[in-house]
Formats: sequence, structure tokens, C-alpha cells
Amino acid sequence: MTKSKHGFSVTELTANKAKHLTRSPSFKKLTKEDLDYFYAILPRDNILVAYNELGNNDELLKHSTDWYNLFRGSPSAVLFPETTEQVSQLLTYCNKQHIAVVPQSGNTSASGGSVPVFDEIIISLKKMNKIHSFDELKGDLICDAGCVLEDVDEYLLSFGYQFPLDLPSRHLCQIGGNISTNAGGIRQMRFGNLHGNVTGLEVVTGEGTIINTLTTLRKDNTGYHLKNLFIGSEGTLAIVTKIAITTARLRQGINVFVFGFATFEQVVQAFSKAKKCLPETISAFEVLDRESIECVAQLGYQQPSNAVFPISTQHNLYVIMETAGTDPEYENKKAIKFTEDLLKEGIALNGIVAKDEAEATSFWSWRTMLPRAIVQQGPSSIHFDISLPLPLLYQLVTDTRAWARENDMIGKDIHAIFGYGHVGDGNMHLSIPALRVDEELRKTVDDFVYGWTSQYNGSISAEHGIGLMKRSYLSYTKSRSSISSMRQIKDVFDPNGILNPYKLLPTEKEENDGAIIRKRADVGC
Repeated sequence: MTKSKHGFSVTELTANKAKHLTRSPSFKKLTKEDLDYFYAILPRDNILVAYNELGNNDELLKHSTDWYNLFRGSPSAVLFPETTEQVSQLLTYCNKQHIAVVPQSGNTSASGGSVPVFDEIIISLKKMNKIHSFDELKGDLICDAGCVLEDVDEYLLSFGYQFPLDLPSRHLCQIGGNISTNAGGIRQMRFGNLHGNVTGLEVVTGEGTIINTLTTLRKDNTGYHLKNLFIGSEGTLAIVTKIAITTARLRQGINVFVFGFATFEQVVQAFSKAKKCLPETISAFEVLDRESIECVAQLGYQQPSNAVFPISTQHNLYVIMETAGTDPEYENKKAIKFTEDLLKEGIALNGIVAKDEAEATSFWSWRTMLPRAIVQQGPSSIHFDISLPLPLLYQLVTDTRAWARENDMIGKDIHAIFGYGHVGDGNMHLSIPALRVDEELRKTVDDFVYGWTSQYNGSISAEHGIGLMKRSYLSYTKSRSSISSMRQIKDVFDPNGILNPYKLLPTEKEENDGAIIRKRADVGC
């Protein structure tokens, strides 16, 4: 039996287990003539063809299964272009032949957006991984979409800069995928989202047209800001091939804190105080519940693996906070005072500041290694990425746990419910390892969580995108007119709908169902 990257049996083909999905008859099946054309464009080593049954082809499996082992397609081929011109040639041909395409970067999508649903071919940006230029004065970077986030950050470190994005998947994810999903992560509280940091893009549309807006100008108010259409479009409008982005100077006065709390109300009080007392330097404010800490410790994923959690593990909630300023001595004094004040005022039950870089790295590992620990708890993970008003953030977790207990699901259907996320951005990650791969179980949990989110006027996706996983629920938080406008934009850049089909936009039935749910949340209904 073929295993997933997490050691469990690889999930069943999405086309077999998701009975509501139907392959579009408008898309052509790949032929020998099509492959011959691809071989004329790319070196033979840059084409991976599905000769065998998917489960027996480990290399193909890496590209056709998502990181959470929820979705699996059977791509007819995986193509690895090395230049934008090759991407253009491939898409021009696929558009004319009506061959469906899935753009793929590091394949760390958390919403099933980077793997096929049926037999779509994959265009991987893996071999487009060059850094083209870096301006040491302004911090402007131009790089290929296939550059790995961690590699780019290490490159910038030598110049005293850092990328304005950090994710637990930084060792795998690629910049093009980060742009296409408008990834958020740990640094967003300080640097804002990618719409504000990306100054320009080079993309190839569904018709094969190259659109180049690769400017590093901070102010360029000439017409429509096309780059913003492609940031977060999840490869449904175009394939991002190059990125121009402004990076940030490193600060030397960095402090990392760990606090323990009894209630989420205390977490909110601590955040409010941090915003008031440390407004210029606070860069991250991450919450984790006790179950999350125990999950990491159980597997020894913390760094070092034998490290003991820095404060008592008997608290209900924990915060890992980071501040970054220019004067280390001054920042250290502020860190000590802030910690003392939180404890003296009874807001935090316990708290500590890392004494050196090694301890700071260890503190952070309890947060950054958590997603990897959670996916080891079951053969698949039902996970959520919700935006809510700050006071309601952890209520999502407590209400979901109560619902699961009422329905006798914990221990029978699901392993546990973990809550963690970005308090500074109002973003809660709810992760639920399932004890079996079951589409009906996933839909039952999805219906509850997304219905709850709609009731409180939240967003079903804060930073992970919609992909295939949340397509049915987009209309829970988006109006008919908004979705209609998205469809019109899709038609402009991808008129034959070949780019990442079955993703992002709901069907008419799904839109109607969502409109009913959304109406229930309206005042007076």
C-alpha cells in the first residue's frame, strides 16, 4: 500500500470519493500528439508522464497529493518549464486544445488548490528558481516564482534584510504559490499582506499572454493595479512567473516571549496592552491552546527535541509574542518591564522572555512545528483558516469542541480539536485530525464550522485560499454580485477556463445554498 508523506495510506482519488464532482466534457484527454508538442518545447527530463497507475508512481504522487492527504488527482503529465516563454508556449497550446492545467509551486496548499481533481496536467514552477536582482539600498527583490521561501530569506540575510512573509512550510513553499494564495503567516502583523509588499508581477494568462508589471516603484498610479488581481487568485487567472517585492531591514533588538493564560479574554487584554506599550516593535502575537502544546511535546517536534516547555503546561492558553527594534539594550529593558506588568496586573498567569537566540528559536518551534505534529495524529486532517472579530476568535474552538462532544465524535470520528492562530490578524486555525478518510465526515464538520463562521460574519479563509476544499462555501461569506464579478474577471484572463478548474468559484447550486445560510446571519432574519 502506497503511503502518504506523513506515513498513512495515501488518500483515495478525489474523483472517486467526491461524488458531487464531475469532469467537464469540454476538456480534452491528453494524446500522444499533445505530448509530442510538449517534448518539442521542453527537455525530456522536464516532463513526467503517468505511464503507471498513480499509486505506484512515487514521483508523480508527490505532485498529485496535497500536504494534508485530503485530495489526490491523476495528472496526465507534469511539465517543468524553465522560462516564462516556455510557460507561454505551453498555455497557448493548452488553451487552443482545451487541455486543463493546474499551476503548482511547492504543493503546500492547505485548501486542495495545487493538485488536480481529475486528469488535468500540472505545470510546475520548480525549475524557475533564479533570483534576478536585489537593490541593497531600497530592499527591492526580483525573483522567479519557483524560488523556495527559506532559500530567499537566507539570501536576503546576507544583506541584512528579510522577506516580509514567514510560514511553517517555509522550507518547501515557493514564492509563486505564496503570491497566488496571498499567504499571510507569522510576519503579517508587522509587514501587512502581500498586496502591500508586492510591487509588480510577471504572469502568463490562460490564453498564453505574458503580462509584465515587474516594477519596483513604490508609487505607480497608472491605470488599473493589475498585479492585485493575481495576488490571491489561486492560479485561476494566470500563472505567476516572476515577482518584484519590497523586503524589510532586519532589526537587532529581537525579543521572544511565552505567556500563559486562563482565558481568551486575558489573551485579548494582553494583546491590547502590547499594542499600547509596544506599538512600534510588536511583530508577532500567536496563540496556542494547551492541546496544541501537548501535541508537539508528544512527538518531540520542539527544538531541541528534548526541550521542556518554558513555562507551566497547566494553563489553558499560551501566547508566543515577538518584538523587534533597533536598539537591543533598550528593547531588553522594555521586554522585562512588559512581562513584569502583565504578571503584576494579573493578566498573564506566567511569562518568560528568551535569554538568547537559541532559546528564542526553541520558543518559536512550539508554534512553527505544530502543523506538522497535527497531521501525524490521523490519516487526514480537517482544518480551517477562519477570520473573526477578535473577541470571538477562540469561541470558534470551544463551540466546535462542544458540538463534537454532543455528537460523540471525539475518539470515534476525530482524534482531537486543536486551536491556534494569529491573534494580531484575527485569524484562527482550527485543526481536526480525522481517524478515517471520509468525505461525509469532512462535509459534516465543514457544514458546522462554516455555518458558525457565517453566523458571526467571519471569513471562511483568512490566508489559505479557497481551492477545492472551500469552493462549496465561498457563498457563505461572499455575495452573489461579488461572485458574479469574479466570474467575469475569470472569463477575461482565462476564457476557456483551463486554469485550475473546479477550484475557487462555486457551482450555481452551491451559490444558492450559501445564499440561504448567509441570509440567516442578516439582522432581523
